[in-house]
Amino acid sequence: MESSSQWLPDHPSASSKEYYPPHPSIEGTACFLAAVGLAYIRYASEPSATEMASLAATTVGIGLCLSLLFDSAHGLRNLFRTDILCLIAIYGLTLAEFLFPQPTFIEKVTTEQTVLALNIVLAGMASLAIGRHLISHRPAVSSWMTLTDLSSKSLFRVFLIATLLGYGHKLLSVQFNPFDLIDAMLEPRFSQPWSRGRLGGLSSLFIELSLMTYIIPPLTAVIWNRRKAFSAFQISITIAVFALTLFQGFAGGTRNIFISYIATFVMGYVLTLRKNTFANTIIPIFLAGFIALYGSYHMLAFRNIGLRSYVENQVYEQEDSSDTFAVDYNLASIGWVAEAMPKNYPFLGKEVIIWSLAKPIPRVFWPSKPEGLSVSIEEIVGADGWTVAATYLGESYMMAGMPGVVMMSLLFGMIAAWWNRMAMRQQSDYALVVYALGFFAAGITMRSMFWFTTTILPVVALIVIRKVSPTQ
Repeated sequence: MESSSQWLPDHPSASSKEYYPPHPSIEGTACFLAAVGLAYIRYASEPSATEMASLAATTVGIGLCLSLLFDSAHGLRNLFRTDILCLIAIYGLTLAEFLFPQPTFIEKVTTEQTVLALNIVLAGMASLAIGRHLISHRPAVSSWMTLTDLSSKSLFRVFLIATLLGYGHKLLSVQFNPFDLIDAMLEPRFSQPWSRGRLGGLSSLFIELSLMTYIIPPLTAVIWNRRKAFSAFQISITIAVFALTLFQGFAGGTRNIFISYIATFVMGYVLTLRKNTFANTIIPIFLAGFIALYGSYHMLAFRNIGLRSYVENQVYEQEDSSDTFAVDYNLASIGWVAEAMPKNYPFLGKEVIIWSLAKPIPRVFWPSKPEGLSVSIEEIVGADGWTVAATYLGESYMMAGMPGVVMMSLLFGMIAAWWNRMAMRQQSDYALVVYALGFFAAGITMRSMFWFTTTILPVVALIVIRKVSPTQ
């Protein structure tokens, strides 16, 4: 068997883009860090919380764009990286909304809370950017990261398995009636017959298999790029299941799931193209981005009332027009947490790591599994009757304060750089699907690091499937 890790031997073209995975440039990172430093120096001079956040968003955004420009000098493919997704995701979750007017933000936070939050965000983003350089970008080849390709027949079989496992418990809950399945998707979130209970049980073991739906979009992309090798019937089944998956993600009202479906499809598509051009790469990316943003805008409005009520009552026509765009004000949540800890609550320490690792373990296998953290984010910030998200930055701060933010950000930057090694051009299409799923897991982790161990389960599943399946 191949050794667990070895460097590719010298090769006449070993320095070519074919052999080396995408990686950040020193110039790009230096430019980004300079922007973060400038934002840190300048934002405190602004008179209000909104203006401080706006200055930081603009400065860091310019630095991020310039960083991507430097990285693009190594080829368009060099931008399809996990670390870039992490930076864009955390920027989008915390700062991007302040590129637009946010007049109500000052009603939610004090200037002191905003200062605390911005310091955490800037330190976290800088550490992410640095962490990705702590792992060599030379291509390490391991026995499990080098996945040989599957035949078209076997690839379609994996697609069907993912579909069966991903939708099996949903179909069972509606007596295998596809019309009832779609009808239930139109209802408000968490009201579907397949929704899990608060603590879960034996049934939750089957519900967790719905994670296999995340495999469907990137596999669809590969099948589409190989469409000449599949029958019209197989292509029709693939497109129908993919459309159902997108509809489920949209109707569910959870934006990170919907965007993840789109992102993994796009990643699987662009990476398995034989040649990237403006027409087959840039245009589809912009189209996908438009769909994600447009869909997310409407999902905010109907996620609590359901898509059916939103359409039937024409709620979309009753919405007030606005010249702004708000996400979740995660910056405010981070500020609330930072102000409360450790003044009112001690840092949670290793409890945060333990819960992150324990989260995907079904309670049927661990009856005494903790229900969550000893002190929830909602309790810390005083939220009553509504949930609070603080991104992985807020969760890291809950663990160990600013050292925790820096440590976890460096770690995620290193993991992202290590995962980029899967994206070498000579990898098989199947391996690139696995990479796309890891790409998705990284994006979800920026939202909450408690989802990291759960979202990598489809990655593990695909690797296991390939290792135990025959070549043909």
